[in-house]
Amino acid sequence: MRVKNSAGRSHSSRNVLPVFYNVEPSQVRYQHSEPWDLSKVNRSSEMQRKTWSEALHELSKITGIEYKTDSMFQEEAVKRIVSWVESNLSDPISCEKESKWREQIEELEQMLTSEAFKSKDASIIGVHGTNTREFSDHVVKQFSSRFDAWSVLSDEADPIKKLYSDLIEIPDEQSDKLKFSDYPPLRLQNKRCLLVLDNHAGTGIEHLRPLLEHVKKNFKNQSLMVFTSRFQHRLREVEVDEVIRLPSSEDNGGLLFICHGADIHQSLVNHLEEMFCMRGLDVHLLSENEVLRDAKCLENATVILAIISSSLSINDFQRLIGNTSKIIYISYGRHSTNESSSDIRFDLEVRFEEATCHYDKVCFKLMVEKVMKTLNQADEKIMGGPDFPVGLVKRRKEIEKMLTESKSLQCFGRFGLVGMGGIGKTTTAMSIYNKMHKKFEASFFCLNIREHAGYDRGLEDLQAKILQNTVLNVNKDKRTYDIEHRQKKIEINDVEHGKSILSSELKGINALIVLDDVDHESHIDALYRPLCTLGAKSVVVITTRNRDSLKREQLTEIYEMQELDKESSERLFHWHAFLKPEAPAHLKTVSQDVIAACKGLPLSLKVIGSYLYGHESESDISLWEESFRHLQENEDIFGVLRISYDHLRGNEKEAFLDICCFLIGKLEDYVCIFLEGCYGMGQTLLNVLKSRSLVSTDAEGLIRVHDQLRDMGRHIVREGKKDRVWEEETANDVLEDGGRLSTLRGLSINTGMCFPENEVAMCPELRILVVNNGNMSGTDSHRHNSSRRGFLQKVRCRNLRWLTWENASFEHLPPGLCSEKLQVLNLSGSNIREVPAALPNLKYLWLPGCKNLKVLSKPIGTLMPSLRGLDLYGCSQLEGLDSSLGKLTDLRILNLSECRVPSEIAGT
Repeated sequence: MRVKNSAGRSHSSRNVLPVFYNVEPSQVRYQHSEPWDLSKVNRSSEMQRKTWSEALHELSKITGIEYKTDSMFQEEAVKRIVSWVESNLSDPISCEKESKWREQIEELEQMLTSEAFKSKDASIIGVHGTNTREFSDHVVKQFSSRFDAWSVLSDEADPIKKLYSDLIEIPDEQSDKLKFSDYPPLRLQNKRCLLVLDNHAGTGIEHLRPLLEHVKKNFKNQSLMVFTSRFQHRLREVEVDEVIRLPSSEDNGGLLFICHGADIHQSLVNHLEEMFCMRGLDVHLLSENEVLRDAKCLENATVILAIISSSLSINDFQRLIGNTSKIIYISYGRHSTNESSSDIRFDLEVRFEEATCHYDKVCFKLMVEKVMKTLNQADEKIMGGPDFPVGLVKRRKEIEKMLTESKSLQCFGRFGLVGMGGIGKTTTAMSIYNKMHKKFEASFFCLNIREHAGYDRGLEDLQAKILQNTVLNVNKDKRTYDIEHRQKKIEINDVEHGKSILSSELKGINALIVLDDVDHESHIDALYRPLCTLGAKSVVVITTRNRDSLKREQLTEIYEMQELDKESSERLFHWHAFLKPEAPAHLKTVSQDVIAACKGLPLSLKVIGSYLYGHESESDISLWEESFRHLQENEDIFGVLRISYDHLRGNEKEAFLDICCFLIGKLEDYVCIFLEGCYGMGQTLLNVLKSRSLVSTDAEGLIRVHDQLRDMGRHIVREGKKDRVWEEETANDVLEDGGRLSTLRGLSINTGMCFPENEVAMCPELRILVVNNGNMSGTDSHRHNSSRRGFLQKVRCRNLRWLTWENASFEHLPPGLCSEKLQVLNLSGSNIREVPAALPNLKYLWLPGCKNLKVLSKPIGTLMPSLRGLDLYGCSQLEGLDSSLGKLTDLRILNLSECRVPSEIAGT
């Protein structure tokens, strides 16, 4: 505490973050119980004990992080600590954070000194916006010394208990036995109290009404309650006296000025503009001459990106503008930026006029992230986009104009983006979302609805995701969600129930929600119509290929997505085909022919360009001409895209088809393991598919495939070997026939289906098996249900690599599925009691929620030596863990929460 109060380099007190590790702050504050009784400290003087006690008392008053190891994941605690450290570091960004509340603190100061405040026993100030927790800390830091007692209640399970210890100074052991109403009101009336209720009004305040009423009744002597919420309309329910709005990063603006000399290739400038447009920034381009004419044009810039070249040096630029804004310098070509400057610099070493220079994706991405962080725009809600966004600036301006012109509406805005697959609807919607989402109280981009709706309980999961990302906390395993700060759980039973919950919980909230790839009436009914209760300032954007699906919805406006114009088509193709803005001289004519044949469709330009990348020599011109003829002969999108697939090698084709049918949305590491087991290589195959723009990985490390490419891959399977089955109808036909089982490589079925009776089903080629929980209707259901007890018992899959069977009812894994080659086994939520020992090649074992599991392979470290991931969350009956767990040298993921962990391995 002496260090805290001594001046640091900035001549102000140091910031201290207490972490209360399995201890209540009140224990530290009052020191009534072991081990906080300082009188028992050996070889200490009374003066020492007094100063220690005072230091602990003051330390406990600092808002810290309470880490209870039995109820909180270590990852969560570490993230909170890191977040606090980041927000308090003494760099220019954190200094801005310290000062960004100045206006609101001054506003609160004026309220506290006003006659209206002094005339009341107690006042309630409402605060709404983002970062309420950070603002609450500032309020306590600034004003707590003016009050006799203070308390901050955020997400405590028992806020009354904390209020006892903070305001009335009742030790915890007594507070457990008493109710708030047992205390005479005078115990509070004689004190001037400060109470901060931080973000309690996420989804309503009914659970807080008893506390609020008692506080209003008993707070006296000019006490103050500060009530914070993300949502402005929730404050009306509390009947606050005054409202303070916290600024968002949108208020600061995302103004980026890109300044460049006359010798900079225009394609680089345009590319930078599109890249930052994708991230949601307002970008202004200024030439060297424009800055020379009027340097004041840069006064409103949040960040300036200065491209340094032979015509514009760092010293030249600094003479023009002085030191008024954050500046990031990037060098063009081999021009050195070694001039004296303390600003951030990037040496891109790219000069497109030189034949040997190529675009460096990694360096560009690092530079973009640095700009975003400097702008304080490194938001987790920012949607990632393509490496080469083209045409976004024009499209976004047109759509923003459409949104602005409809602001006079009484209800929220409802907009559609309509166009064929691969035309750029999702990318455009992402750019709009990145630009606008901070203007709203809540936001969510619901991606790939058509794909997810096809999964078991797909629409219910999407409804849960909307809730999770706006106001609620969703338990993904149980498909339930906790209403914020309520001791109550509600399960989304079905789509109709989910619609009701969406309508009630989102009522009145001003939100931006994007529903991407809506393809069916059921999607509209389940996800869009329940949003009609949103606040009047809300915006909902729907992207779809099917304009007819929007006919009945009376949207505010529909924007028809057009193909790229000639200039944009050339830029996009050249980036993918050459990593340059222009084609080599000997390929200019044929590349123009290829571009024209792609007809302005971004997906075609991207895939064909990626396929032709690396074939720039004069001897490769025949390949280009062959590709052009192929494009001329194929009018449909599958025919155009198939050229890239047809030129893959054998295993590359098989890997692509596996991914299209079964592995989209799976973690890249799982997919690599599976491909390695099937084809002898994993990451190499994925890298080939990525280089051809057939496959990508999103920010969460999940495998993604554009829906047009996915549909093309599945079309190839249907029309070709038919050795992968992912659809319920086709799976039924295959099982009833039985003849095709011997050639199947992949199969997705549900538990309402049956293999042929009275015979062993041999599946020697089956690599991947996905079992979903399904129900059959009608008279056949009795036959199917009666056979579920023996479901898959007669199946034999000696080459199985991947098995997913969540919520399975069996107690023992059917022996025919216990392949020695099995690598990924996911039995989440099943009734399994014992895991087979003979799985020597298993890499990932997922068993969360398997409450009946009692025996794991023992010793696991010897019998499953290759494990990389083991999830036993909630396996409370498990008795099969032993010290051989320490032999799993490749283990990367381990979750033993709510398990019985033997003492001999608990500390390892």
